[in-house]
Amino acid sequence: MPSATLANSHYGVVFACFMSEKKSVRNVALLACAQAMANTQMVLIFTVSGLIGATIAPDARMATVPITLQFLAMMASTVPAAYTMRAIGRAPGFIAFVGIGAVGVVIALWGVWEHDFWLFCLGSILFGFSQGSNQQLRFAAVDVASPEFKSRAVSLVLAGGVFAGLAGPTISTLSVDLLGTVTFGGAFVAILVTQVVMVALLMFTDIPRPTAAERAATGRPFGEIARQPMFIVALLSAMLGYGVMNFVMLSTPLIVVHSGHTIADSNDVIMWHVLGMFLPSFITGWLIKKYGDLNIIAVGALLSLICLAVNLSGETLWHFRIAMALVGVGWNFMFTGGTTLLTETYTPAEKANVQGINDLLVFGTVAFCSLAAGTTYQWVGWTAVNIAVFPALAIVLGANLWLRLQRRPAAVPAE
Repeated sequence: MPSATLANSHYGVVFACFMSEKKSVRNVALLACAQAMANTQMVLIFTVSGLIGATIAPDARMATVPITLQFLAMMASTVPAAYTMRAIGRAPGFIAFVGIGAVGVVIALWGVWEHDFWLFCLGSILFGFSQGSNQQLRFAAVDVASPEFKSRAVSLVLAGGVFAGLAGPTISTLSVDLLGTVTFGGAFVAILVTQVVMVALLMFTDIPRPTAAERAATGRPFGEIARQPMFIVALLSAMLGYGVMNFVMLSTPLIVVHSGHTIADSNDVIMWHVLGMFLPSFITGWLIKKYGDLNIIAVGALLSLICLAVNLSGETLWHFRIAMALVGVGWNFMFTGGTTLLTETYTPAEKANVQGINDLLVFGTVAFCSLAAGTTYQWVGWTAVNIAVFPALAIVLGANLWLRLQRRPAAVPAE
């Protein structure tokens, strides 16, 4: 009888583990779909914002002001988003910020309808503010995943970008004349639809709410957390990896056209880049689990260095395609590896503060690179753009080596 009880207990544990893993996979799949909707919104707004700005801005030089304001708002919302989710939970927090974004989309559409540039800018700010919360989707994947599934969960959620890269430009093209005389207005209708779908997905996602202890506890001072070698390397990998990718990517359409290629060729190059960014996500988590986060981060930095070499070796379409695919994969490895490494640096009580400040620094760097890329290209040229990011990749590799040395066990003295 005791042996039968023991056997039943064993099968009960196995069944519970199986159901837990199945639930984890389901939640990660829902979050990946939500990420696909969020990324599609970004692709749609990027596709039309500059064109709308050029049409309704009082000065053509102000065409990119709305997209810059959107980036700054996204950066500013990262910490408030993290603390909101700590207070009310992930799913309600995401849904609340989607609501803010929907209000922004309606105001932006109103601005386009009325040809009111500043109203369009206000809508862009609110939409950008909502996007800051979407950066937390990858951390939500960590919350719903088992420890051994953590790195794969992060990478699979990022894989939602594949859908956005393929569907976003197509939806933008098909929806251009959806509202008749309001050119590009259909893109905003499409964004509202993706926001409704995103809310529906989040309502079916079971994300653990923060416990009372997590909400009440403060944890260590951030300065103490930030001095950890692991935190430094995680932040540098994600921050500089994202910055390098953004800096090179935003300058590439300019050199493609200036080299005698067409706008369609430029779009083709960016498609290669988007696929390079997100397709590896289906296996990046497995690679991190098998080979370790530091190895994958280092490979990402090396791939980005090879991208620079390809960029400097020629200006054919294949040079641009290969280089953009390489820097996309490099970003994926550094950003996913950095995110996975970051989750090992804080306690549950500290995660809102650490995740929020991490994203503030990462997307602050992205915003700076967005502003600097075009100016750098216009002032000093394509060669200088590629040389300028070399030190950032050298820092990532140097920090990577430093952490390896920190982790190396001390030699035992011979007796």
